[in-house]
Parts: sequence; structure tokens; C-alpha cells
Amino acid sequence: MNTYNRLYERVCSFENLYSAFLKAAKGKSLRLDCAGFAYNREREIFRVQAELLDGTYRHGPYREFEVKDPKRRQVKAAPFRDRVVHHALCNVIEPIFEARFISDSFACRKGKGTFAALERCSGLARRFSGGYVLKADISKFFYSVDHGIMLAALSRRIADKRALALIAEILASSEDARFRRYFPGDDLFALQRPTGIPIGNLTSQLFSNIYMTELDYFVKQELRWKPYLRYMDDFLLFGPDKKELWLILSRIEAFLAEKLRLRVHPKKRTVSPVSCGIDWVGYMVFPDRVRVRRRNIFRFRLRNRKLRALFKRGRIRLADIRQSLMSFCAYSSHADANRLTRSLLEREVF
Repeated sequence: MNTYNRLYERVCSFENLYSAFLKAAKGKSLRLDCAGFAYNREREIFRVQAELLDGTYRHGPYREFEVKDPKRRQVKAAPFRDRVVHHALCNVIEPIFEARFISDSFACRKGKGTFAALERCSGLARRFSGGYVLKADISKFFYSVDHGIMLAALSRRIADKRALALIAEILASSEDARFRRYFPGDDLFALQRPTGIPIGNLTSQLFSNIYMTELDYFVKQELRWKPYLRYMDDFLLFGPDKKELWLILSRIEAFLAEKLRLRVHPKKRTVSPVSCGIDWVGYMVFPDRVRVRRRNIFRFRLRNRKLRALFKRGRIRLADIRQSLMSFCAYSSHADANRLTRSLLEREVF
């Protein structure tokens, strides 16, 4: 396996940092922290560059807030200058690891994403129409990522010590002790192992794919199970035999505990007939069709009820309503839902 050195100079180059600034600022130019950095962009970039080169760079504190989409998540927003550093790092190291990712990993990757994952799932649902699907996800995944295991996975490809030190600084900035657990063979100090990557960081998207690639290779190469796909920490396996899929899951759980210090969510692990439908990336996937989730229809109607009330009081513009309707239409266009969409739009009178 090739390892890469002399990466840190590329991370710290002015050209790379300026490119990172443009990416970090995209769509955020009206925010105060972005506008302040952009006003003296060259001076700010040179300042960040100097701190990186002389080893004095330290990650700033996060701003924490809660979102509900649809379940509650604790999101951490890094200061703008640190987001520039995140982009600068990912510009350099992402291509190294992208080359190793399997084609059936779909989250946070160029050319992949939700709709590619939906299409692949639909194809496997047709192929295994008379079979079964194992669906599972990782319990508290982002909070449970072990920093030592993460750095070990990164160091298998990155030999540059300064680049690894920068990654360690970013990891240490978001340590989260809330969901640390004991695993078989642990000593008394296991709960002191640093864990957690923040939901919201660009680096977290890349780090999570690198971390879970260990599982991908275990399933594809050691278990030799080809009909497998993953979206972040959710994964599906298809097969003709229900008992065999449960046995495969037990081997996956043992691997996750031993190698990655992760656990499958006990209430989100199912093996069910493909013909009953698969809840995947926001849709219900059947062998012969794709449906919109019922709860998404409910959320659409509830949101429009609130928009109607705001519109009547003059609090929002018609353009805001149009944007909401177009968003739902774009979502439903990937399902077999033409009649449903027309019916919903006829009901939503403003």
C-alpha cells in the first residue's frame, strides 16, 4: 500500500488556502464571521498559513446548536478560519482516500450521494425481489469514533508527521466523552480513550468514510458478500436466506466491536422480505417501485400549514412558499409519485 509524504507543504500553500477560503465562503458570504475574514482575506490567509507553518495553529471553540431533521442532532459549527483549514486539509488528503473507497459507499462523495444510493438499492431490490434485506446502522456513530483508531487508519496512507499532527489537532478539538463504552478485553482505562467527531465538520464527512471503509472491506473481501451498500453509518445487505443474513450480522457486530469499537443500534437492525419495502435514504424502495415516505408527506403538509399562517400575516413572501413546494417536487420526482404529487399540490392552496 502506497504512503504519502510531503503533504503538509501542499496543505499550507497560499494557493490551496485561498481555494479553501472560496469553498468555505460559498453560500455564506453574508454571515458575519465569513464577511470579516473575507474583508481582509489575504492578510487572514497569510496569518493562518504562518500559524500552520510554525506549529502554533490551534483549533478554535465550536458553536453548538440543535437541529431536528427529522430527529434531534447536536451540531457543532467551527469558526470560519478553522473551516478554511478543514477545506485546505481535505483538498489534499481526500483524493488519496477516495481512490480506496468502494463503489457501493455513497455518502459525501463526488458523483455519488442520495440518488445514486437510491438507484443502486432499487437495482438490488429487483434482483432479490423474492429474498431478504438486512438493514442496520451504528449506534451514536459520530460520538463513538475512536481517535486512536482513526489516526491509525489515516497513518496507513499518510506518512507526513506534520499532516497527522494537524489531523490530531482537529480531532482533539471536538472530543466527546458522553457515549464511551467498554468492549470485550478492555482495561479500566478504556473510558479515557478520546472519542467523537462533530456533526457539521467537513473533515467529519471524510473521516467517517475512512473509518467505515474498514467495514466495507471486511464485508466485501473477508465475508465476500457483494450485494452490500452503505450510506454513512447505515448499511444494507441482500441475500436469499434470512438465517444466513442474521449470521452475517453477528460477524459484522463482532468485527465492529473488536476493530472499530462500534456497536450496531439494537433497535435498528432488521432482516425482512425485500417485497415489504426498504426504508432507505428518505424513500421506501420496493422491487417494482419507489414510494415517498409517509412521514415526509406529513411533514410537507405540516410545513405548508405553517407557511400559510405566516403568509396570511405578511411574514413571508410568495417566493418562500414556492421554494418549499419546488423542494418537495424535486424530492418526489425520484419516486413513482406523480399522482400523489399532483394531489398534494391541488390541496395546498395559499
